[in-house]
Amino acid sequence: MPGSATAEVIFIAAMMILILILSFAAVYFFFKTYKKEMRAKESATKAKQEAAANEKAEDA
Repeated sequence: MPGSATAEVIFIAAMMILILILSFAAVYFFFKTYKKEMRAKESATKAKQEAAANEKAEDA
């Protein structure tokens, strides 16, 4: 078949592009979730520190 080599190269290139798109999407959503969790962790730490400071102020 005369065009089969070209078709295979195009198919492989398309699959590689699809893999790249899926990989970038996975990394994007991973970092989005990571940033969200870090913000939540930071706010929880701040709340704990404020609660400890308020407890100390009440004891004094």
